[in-house]
Amino acid sequence: MSQKIAYVAGVALLLTGWVTASAQNAPPELKTLFTRQAPIYVTTDRLSRLELPTEVLEECRPDLSDLRVLDAAGQEVTFLVDSGIPPEAQTVIRRTIQLQIDDVTRDESRSQTSPRSYRETYELIVHDGIPAAASWDLLLSTTSRNFVRRVNISGHTQVTAAVSLIKDGSIFRLTAPSREKVRLPLGRVNVNRLTVTLEGERGSFLSPTFSLENSRSFAGRERAVVELDMVSRREVDRTTVMELRRPVGLAADSLLLSTDSPSFSRRVEVWDEGPGGSDAVLAREEIYRVPASPTVEDLEIALKPAWGDRLRVVIQNGDSPKLVNVAFRAVVQRPALVFPLSPAASGQASGTLRFGGSRAFRPQYDLGRVADALRLPSSGKQAELAEQLFDLPPARLGETEPNPEFNPAPILAFAMRPGAEIDTRLYSHRRAVTATASPEGLLRLELGLEDLARALPNLADIRIVDADDKQRAYLLEKDADHVVSQLRAIERESQDGATEYTFGLPTSPATLDQLVLETDVPFFDRNYRVVVIDGDDERTITQGRMARRVGDPRPVRISLHADRVEALKLVVQDGDDAPLEFQRIEGRFPVPVVCFAAPEGSCSLLLGNPEAEAPRYEIARIRNVVLAVESVDVAAERVAQNPSYSAGARSCFSGC
Repeated sequence: MSQKIAYVAGVALLLTGWVTASAQNAPPELKTLFTRQAPIYVTTDRLSRLELPTEVLEECRPDLSDLRVLDAAGQEVTFLVDSGIPPEAQTVIRRTIQLQIDDVTRDESRSQTSPRSYRETYELIVHDGIPAAASWDLLLSTTSRNFVRRVNISGHTQVTAAVSLIKDGSIFRLTAPSREKVRLPLGRVNVNRLTVTLEGERGSFLSPTFSLENSRSFAGRERAVVELDMVSRREVDRTTVMELRRPVGLAADSLLLSTDSPSFSRRVEVWDEGPGGSDAVLAREEIYRVPASPTVEDLEIALKPAWGDRLRVVIQNGDSPKLVNVAFRAVVQRPALVFPLSPAASGQASGTLRFGGSRAFRPQYDLGRVADALRLPSSGKQAELAEQLFDLPPARLGETEPNPEFNPAPILAFAMRPGAEIDTRLYSHRRAVTATASPEGLLRLELGLEDLARALPNLADIRIVDADDKQRAYLLEKDADHVVSQLRAIERESQDGATEYTFGLPTSPATLDQLVLETDVPFFDRNYRVVVIDGDDERTITQGRMARRVGDPRPVRISLHADRVEALKLVVQDGDDAPLEFQRIEGRFPVPVVCFAAPEGSCSLLLGNPEAEAPRYEIARIRNVVLAVESVDVAAERVAQNPSYSAGARSCFSGC
């Protein structure tokens, strides 16, 4: 989808006569591109920040290309999108001050029915001259290992009573897994003394030293959490393997795991899977839960960008029991807009947010150049700029409503006229299609494996016709998607240290570009070759080595050259090892998509004409801009024999 967005402006220009202008002098036509609108209220004539609510995000493209800010006069206002700060770049340390311990109290309690407990209280002197306007953390340093302590901190001056700064906080240091928390945020320190009380069981007194650290913190944006559907779950060789469905356009920063298991520490891997996936590891982390007092846990898994429509999560259980009632949620940072607007009269909106419709391109504004300061805060002027941008006054968004000036006319109305009539008797198969209403006039039909088995290999015989047997112009995306289907194991034969697996295809002939082999065998490393069976002829189309390292439960994937075949055979060299047992064998089949412009009504997909040549339509000349338009899937019946097909008509067509 992201590759198409840049062409949407071209569609508006080329097909409807809309014109564009500079960002400083936006044309009135701009407001007709968006389906929704909402008033914006600001309190400053400088920059403001607007957190985008969920109802806006749901209407927009994932990259927010179909969103604009207009001022009170309807002119376009430049803005930048703040997508949030990476976790590793959130803080810049400024200054550290060691605190003097003025007094110490230690108590140890023993009991025959409970573990030994320790309580230690420290009175700390806060030096004069510490900026009260700055934000400070209290850092504890101790040589003790394996501890968990409750923490209470209060502060007071010489003339005021004690004020609680932290109540029932916690610090800990663990060796298995290796984790620690010894930093406590205090915020502004407007006191002369601190009282720190540490309480916990086991170990001994911590006897820490204390320091204050002043840091410049850039808090992340509000996070949105999305539940992920679990497609499958299997227990394989002391691991749990789960596949999660990733919604289109969801760019998750991390995964949140939930489970009813009370105590665990597990290694987790996340892989990019499914059509479009890179088959690369997105995360290798350790999750844990320790039922101390209080409970210590870390169940969030940071992710690299994913491209496939599925995530494969592998949890290494070892000899421990599997986790109970596991579920996952995806975490994304909610974006915000930063823009300049002026306050209006009391009760009046300062501007308007127009959004939705998928008809606009992503603008390039000068203000966007400062976005680097938001993404990579460091020190010096860049960090100061980031701090100022994060502290901007918030803008408020009013109630959203339909945009009354939105022009709903389909962009592809020009292409909805019927084309030349054809003789439908020349085509052996027909598939009934119901064309539904499309906002932009573009319809989408995904071809099935049965369609491809009856069409010519080059798909030159595909036609879309209306009820009057007149053609509808279409564009063909040959590698638009993939279908994964289970293959039937017809035969397995082992001889002379090799095993031949013969597979049946879901329909024949078919074109496939990958084999996926699921097996519980924990380790193997063998030569293989893939053989195509065409009648009595056999030919090898690919060969290599299939291998699995210990602890890797991923299936074996064999890439093919997208050949059209009738049957398939896999030959594996076993040597003196036992043949591999495959629990599941799948083929990945590339499927084309037919995109065409048509009004509501009934039409048909025709195929099965060996004499046909590829059609020539005018819209092929503007292919990129047409395919950038939002499309609607059509409803279609299964392919069937064409009742009007006539072999005699084909003979007459070629010889009469």
